Amino acid sequence: MLSALLRQEVKVTEKRTEQARQPEGGGRLYAVVWWLSLVSLVIVTSLLRYYQIGDPPAVTWDEYHFLRFSQHYLNGTYFQDVHPPLGKMIIGGIGYLAGQNRTQLVNVKHVYQYPYDQWYIFMRMGVATFGILQVITSFLTVWEISRSLSAAFMTAVLIVCDPAAHALNRLVILDPILLWFILLSTFCGVKFASQRHNPFGLRWWLWMTATGVALGLTMAVKYVGAFVVALIGVQAVYDLWEQYCDLTASLWNLVKHVLARCVGLILVPLLLYLATFALHLQILDKGSTMPGIGLGSAQFRLSFPDNVIGQRTPPVVMYGAQVTILSTVPAIGYLTTSYDLYPPEFTAEHQILSFDMNMDELNAWAFKHADDEDIVDLRSPDYVPEPVMHGDLVRLLNVFTERHLQTHRLPAAITKHMYMACGYGEIGEFPEGGVWRVLVDDPSAEPGVTPLSAIHPGFRLISNRTGCALRPGISKYPEWGYHAWEAACDPKGLNLNDPSQVFQIDENVNPRIPAENLKERFQLSTIQRIIEMHRVMFASNQRLTFYEFEGEEGIQKHLSSRPWMWPVLYRGCPGHASDMHSLYFVGSPQVYFLNLAVLGLLPVLAVSYAYRRARQTTQTEPSRLVEGVVFLATGWALHYLPFWAMGRILYFHHYLPAFFFSTMITGLLTDAAIGRLEGFLRPGLRGFVRPTVVAAFTAFYVNSFITNWALAFGLVTVDDEAHPETIKDHFYFDSWLL
Repeated sequence: MLSALLRQEVKVTEKRTEQARQPEGGGRLYAVVWWLSLVSLVIVTSLLRYYQIGDPPAVTWDEYHFLRFSQHYLNGTYFQDVHPPLGKMIIGGIGYLAGQNRTQLVNVKHVYQYPYDQWYIFMRMGVATFGILQVITSFLTVWEISRSLSAAFMTAVLIVCDPAAHALNRLVILDPILLWFILLSTFCGVKFASQRHNPFGLRWWLWMTATGVALGLTMAVKYVGAFVVALIGVQAVYDLWEQYCDLTASLWNLVKHVLARCVGLILVPLLLYLATFALHLQILDKGSTMPGIGLGSAQFRLSFPDNVIGQRTPPVVMYGAQVTILSTVPAIGYLTTSYDLYPPEFTAEHQILSFDMNMDELNAWAFKHADDEDIVDLRSPDYVPEPVMHGDLVRLLNVFTERHLQTHRLPAAITKHMYMACGYGEIGEFPEGGVWRVLVDDPSAEPGVTPLSAIHPGFRLISNRTGCALRPGISKYPEWGYHAWEAACDPKGLNLNDPSQVFQIDENVNPRIPAENLKERFQLSTIQRIIEMHRVMFASNQRLTFYEFEGEEGIQKHLSSRPWMWPVLYRGCPGHASDMHSLYFVGSPQVYFLNLAVLGLLPVLAVSYAYRRARQTTQTEPSRLVEGVVFLATGWALHYLPFWAMGRILYFHHYLPAFFFSTMITGLLTDAAIGRLEGFLRPGLRGFVRPTVVAAFTAFYVNSFITNWALAFGLVTVDDEAHPETIKDHFYFDSWLL
């Protein structure tokens, strides 16, 4: 059946293509209809995307993050995120053009006031433009595969009429930008494949380079772009395999194809990807005291031009000096304590010890001898500097809370298999659990000879009482610990192969010791800074998992969903907004269930097609339509199936890239079915079938969009007891939760 469908579609599209190339008559009319169709889609999509785009008039869902990031770019202050920088730089550029407020901090409760905050409308419009480009690119991709206007038009109609694709493209978030770059990469890959019979020609080189550029841009927005990179990689491997199997071509021809793809599909996107990080660091040159600076290393902090502390830092840590202790594990932060106490069920009245990514006064510690009652007075005229040595027994006192770093043989609050670490004991008290041995992380270090240095090398703290090693725990505290990373003590003791036990001294404040410019010794190069940014990003992404306690993470559990739920619309995602406007991000059942039916039919069609090909006496190459469907089906699988193996928090919008691929497949096969239907009719009636079906198809989905209007645009909350309408009134299934 599939082969018959496809043969009919090939005949119809070949005839249509031939007519489109004719200068007069039907070909010219077809070209006019083609352009009218595309232009009308662009106009309708633009009107819908921009319509009432100021609603909700408040920070909605993840807009909080990206509006703040945009302000960072406008002010030149560094920040660290779990995603690459290009998408956020684009949003920052939109904010610059829109005149975004640089000083008023964005928060989740901020309500925009028009006309004073009209910049947010322009920013949403700028991001919504990428949603319009998605429709255009999907249309062109399907056209390039099938040369069928009806297939391209129906695909675009499905995308325009889906409320999830619509709503998420109206917010200042990364996903509209990412989706367009994914679709652009797909389109360029299809265009490049169409040049396979003219290798090394100008168009061949141009489309391969364009594909590489699109891949680099996609990866520079979000790492979900790796899936479309894999798709183009599969396509490249298939093309190279065909070259290898071509016995009429020389080995040198295969080598040329491999080298060309290494340049166009590997080197070009890699250089473009790295260039976005270099530009990111060039724009954000104010970062030595920014929030979250503790996510990176002390060397990374030294690399910022505004870091003046690194220019006047004593190189050796002395007793009594005020220091900050930074974990060398990416995305953990500074050792800190708090005036708040652990809940009674965990321990006695001990202060919470944690790791904080921000720099503040609670991060300040001072070394003192284990038997000293007070810390060394740096202001005393009798002050004699004494360095902290490798192997010394010390106590660590928090300068502001005046509590010692302490450990007990009690289970840690979160990491139960480790000992608790806390703040305990005032100045003058000598708790046994507060004595630590300093071990410089250098194989050549000698006790009493090698001093503890600032920045590098690192050091370890081993409890003299229990032998446990101070380190970060495995998770964060709940709300009572302000979601800071837990500090614990590993009862297994010193482990030279465990980098989580290593710390470094970042700030070393001692006005009585001559300072040096440590920036000249430890400042990182641009490529080293980019490498460290990746370490932090990868570590942060690995920790986007569920936690076992309530609070903000409990909200994340409520909003999240699993991959099996997405194609069947078992659950969407509520959008955080103001009390005056409610949103629920979910797809249209009319669109998704058609896509699901086509996806379910694909294996049957594939088996049927393989069977009929096997029975043919002469084997022919698969048609362009078959190759296109296989290509898009591979894209759907690569953008959907990997999520099943992920343990991180997932939301409904993670399915949108796969949704676009499945929708393009639906457009292609629906059009092929129309072509098959035409084959059953008399020649005089065939010309009416396609326009009639496409018109009915369009009318049905326009009506479905109007029916799902509240899902696409949200619902204004009306305080009317007589007519209490809520977003739940527009839900299709009980499983759609708020």
